[in-house]
This record gives sequence, structure tokens and C-alpha cells, in this order.
Amino acid sequence: MKKLCTIFFTLLLLAFASVASANYPYYLNGNSDYVLVDGHMGTAWYVDTTSLVNQMYAPPYYKLAINVVSAHSAIGDENDFYNGGEGEITGVKTYYFYYNMDSDRMCVMGSDGWRYLDPNGSWADTGIALPAGQKAFELAYGRTFY
Repeated sequence: MKKLCTIFFTLLLLAFASVASANYPYYLNGNSDYVLVDGHMGTAWYVDTTSLVNQMYAPPYYKLAINVVSAHSAIGDENDFYNGGEGEITGVKTYYFYYNMDSDRMCVMGSDGWRYLDPNGSWADTGIALPAGQKAFELAYGRTFY
């Protein structure tokens, strides 16, 4: 009986964990032009694949620009959005990325110039720039950068 109770409570905890790690829709409102790159606390960020611009192709150096849209639940319900409900675009920002394959470094243009995006850095350090830069490189060249 003790084993049965342990198994039951383990399954119950796993069920709570799966609800707590809700997923955002991979495509915003089913539109494959908007691909999910990150989500946090009710906000999801999507790259607009139609906005990708190859600004420099000089291997091993590359520069790309891409728009990233932020979205919230269209009806103000995070759980609805997590479960595939409609999203509403709340902002658009253009990100500029520089890639150096020789030094294996990705940088994003910030207010103070180019800033290195450490693949092992915290979310506070890299924000959505790192996954957006990864996705932009993948869309442009068909492979991941890091």
C-alpha cells in the first residue's frame, strides 16, 4: 500500500509540473511566418520569417536583421494562449545580429554597440536575443550557429 501511495503522489506531482510548464503555440495564430523563439510569464516572442534580411555574407562573417514580435493572449487569458488560443501582437522590434564563425561568437546590436551573446549566459543576460539570433541564422543558412 505504501508503494501504491508513493506512485500515486509521484504521478500527481508530475501532472502539476506539466501544467506549470505550459507551452506557447509554435506558430502565432497558426501563421507559419511567425515562429516561436521564447516565452515568459504570459508573453511570447516570435520571429517574423518574412522580415529576414541578409546584410552581410562574407564567410566566416555574417550579419542578419530580423523582426521579433511580442504577443499576449488576445482575450487576456494566459492559459488560453498557452493552450493554442489566439495571440495578439503587442510590439515589433528589429534585431541586428553579427556572427563570427572563426571565434564562434554571436553578437546583437544594442544601444552601446555590439554585445556578445554567451550561449551559456542567463536569460537576464541574453534575453530573447539569443534564441532569436539562433533562429535567424537557422532560417538564413539552414543550420544552427551554436
